Amino acid sequence: MKVTFNLTTSPEDLDRFRTSEDLRRLLRGFDGVELMYYGEDERQIIPPEAILGFHMSNHNYWLDFWREDREALQREYDDLETAKAAFGGTLDKVRLVEEFRRDWALAKRFGAKYAVWHVSDASIRESFTRQYRHTDEEVVGAACEIISEALAGEEETDLVLLLENLWLPGLRFTRPEMTKRLMEGIDYPNKGIMLDTGHLLHNDLDLETQEEGVAYIHRLLDAHGELCKYVRGVHLNQSITSDYCRKMMEEPPELGKTYRERSWQMFSHAYNVDKHQPFTGEGIRELMDRIAPEFLTFEFITDDNAQHERFLRAQREALGMPIFDD
Repeated sequence: MKVTFNLTTSPEDLDRFRTSEDLRRLLRGFDGVELMYYGEDERQIIPPEAILGFHMSNHNYWLDFWREDREALQREYDDLETAKAAFGGTLDKVRLVEEFRRDWALAKRFGAKYAVWHVSDASIRESFTRQYRHTDEEVVGAACEIISEALAGEEETDLVLLLENLWLPGLRFTRPEMTKRLMEGIDYPNKGIMLDTGHLLHNDLDLETQEEGVAYIHRLLDAHGELCKYVRGVHLNQSITSDYCRKMMEEPPELGKTYRERSWQMFSHAYNVDKHQPFTGEGIRELMDRIAPEFLTFEFITDDNAQHERFLRAQREALGMPIFDD
C-alpha cells in the first residue's frame, strides 16, 4: 500500500513551504503526494519523485453542457457568455473530452501512478436542496461517454484511472448496480474506484458519530460484494455534518442574483458539508485493513502547516502507523 497526502500547486498550499526541504520533512513516513494542478511549481517545492497520484480537474455542473442543453445552461449561469467562460470559452461539448485528455497527459508527465476523476453532477441550487433533476444513471452514463471518447485508442498503461464517489448524482457508492455500470462502461482495463470516506458519509444524514460512519461503510462494502475488488484507492477523511445538511435542505438560503454570487455561496456551503478532517473513530484501522487499498491518501483541508501536521499525525495514530518527531 502506498500512502500519500493531498497537495495542490496553488500559492495557498506551496507558500506554506520555504524550500523543498520543508515539504520533505512533512513527507516522512509517506510515499508521496496526490497532486492537484493549478499551475507550475515555479519554486520547485515538490520533488518530482514525490508525485504518486494526480487529481484531475472537475466541473461541479457539466451534464447539461455535455447534452448541449442551452436553456438549462442559461438558468444556471444567467447567460451563455458566462457559461462559455466557465467551460474555457466555448459551448462545444468536446471541451470536456479535451480537459480530460489534458489532465491525463499531465498525470503521465508527472509520472503519477494513478489519476482521480469525480463522477458527479449538480447545479448550485441542487447542492443545497438535494432535489436533483438528473439521476445516477444519467450522470454515470454520460461520464462513461466522456471517458471512452477521451481514452479512445489509448493502450493500457501503468497509469491507473480511479473514479471518485460523491454524495451527488453519479457514483455515490450506495448502489452496487451503478458501481458495476460505471466499471463495465469504461473501456480501459487499468481502472478502479477511489473511495472517498468523507463523501460516502454524506449520503446518510442520520449518522451522528464517526463510529456510526465506520459501520455504515462496512454495510456498503457488504452490499457491493465482489465489486469491492474495484476499490483500489481511498481518500481517507471524515466530516459528520448531518445537522447542517438537514438544515440546508429544510431552509435553503436565498441565492444571489448573479452566478458569481451563487458560486461563492456554493463553495462556502461545500466546505461546511465536506470538512475533510481526520477519520479517527474506533474501528477505522480495521476498516482500512478490510479494504486494503493500493493507494491510501490522507485528504484534508487545513489552514496552515501546523494544523496539517496535527491532522496527519492524528490519522497516522488512528491507523497505528509510526510517528516521526523532530
